Amino acid sequence: MPKVTREQILAYRLHGHRLTERAPAADLAGVAGRCYPQNTPPGAAGLALAARVHEVSEERITAELDGKRLLQAFGARGAPHVFPARDAAVFTRGLLPETEEELRAFLRGAVPSLDRIGLAATDLAGLASEAVKEVLDGTALVKDDLGRRAGELITDRLPAGQRDGWKGHSPYSARQFLGESLVRFALPVVSLRGILCHGGRQGRSPLLRRTDQWAGAIEGGMKQAPGELVERFLRCYGPATPAQLAEWGGIGRAQAERLWAAAGSGLAEVGSGGGPRWVLKDELGRLESPEEVKGVRLLPPHDPYLQARDRQVLLPDRDRRKVLWRTIGGPGAVLVDGDIRAVWRPKAGRRTLDVTVEPLGRIGAKHRATIEEEAAGVAAFRGLELGELRGC
Repeated sequence: MPKVTREQILAYRLHGHRLTERAPAADLAGVAGRCYPQNTPPGAAGLALAARVHEVSEERITAELDGKRLLQAFGARGAPHVFPARDAAVFTRGLLPETEEELRAFLRGAVPSLDRIGLAATDLAGLASEAVKEVLDGTALVKDDLGRRAGELITDRLPAGQRDGWKGHSPYSARQFLGESLVRFALPVVSLRGILCHGGRQGRSPLLRRTDQWAGAIEGGMKQAPGELVERFLRCYGPATPAQLAEWGGIGRAQAERLWAAAGSGLAEVGSGGGPRWVLKDELGRLESPEEVKGVRLLPPHDPYLQARDRQVLLPDRDRRKVLWRTIGGPGAVLVDGDIRAVWRPKAGRRTLDVTVEPLGRIGAKHRATIEEEAAGVAAFRGLELGELRGC
């Protein structure tokens, strides 16, 4: 079993994430299908793609979404992600929890309430899917309205003994009844079933639509989707384990093992300081002899590269990890020659964007000009000019 070092793992992942050299503008969809960017806070997916692809702006991302070449839907960890419409089966069916055990793991926050009213997770998923189809037929709604209307529709479809609990107090929000909250928990499952996606906005709020009426029914590749999902995960986060796949996807261990098995015999085991891990066999050579990583990138909060579950590999110092990975209001990361050397925060004005850089280690004066160039690119993505660059 070959042994690999932290430096080899980092270089392999940076190449997989397309962070070693920006791709041509025409490769935008391909890169989105490679790294599967999360779009929280809104705009984060576009910034993640701008760090990987030439000529990316907010206007271009909007045009790609409106043109249905890119699709946004709830996915891994229940969060909205952006991916190519042509790869929809991979990022929906590929991650879909199916059994009661798998659904309870994915909907873990809702489980105590489901048990209290005696409703199975599979029943919630089925009821929510049918209600969403009906409520969104020929229209689009913001999340609050969809949750309420679907929750009200489900009420009359429940046995009498469950209705009072369904219409009762929600421990999740004082402004919602319990059934409304449970529907909101279930919306990512409805997305993974290929029923629900995002399309357009109402003010600052994204609109939710039926996938078949917005982008067309998801067809083809359903049987291969779980194995393809694991392959894409490993190209960006390998070498890895089923447990890391479970954390990355927000799914249970049993589902992760099922998906892992779908990858078949195409995996190779390698050793590292953290124990045995797996990589795609056809990628083993690239892992053992990675390309040298040079250059600077400003990665937004929740960037796909930062979604690796073994954060100690990306940033060994525990105190520095606490600065970068915060529960609320986390900063972005500054990559310098393959290492996370700083965090950054933007502050937008009417015409300019100020950027503050907080070093986590030695950056080096020679990199300041490149950091300024990348910060200017972040400002340009948002249609602004770079104002002040502080801290480096």
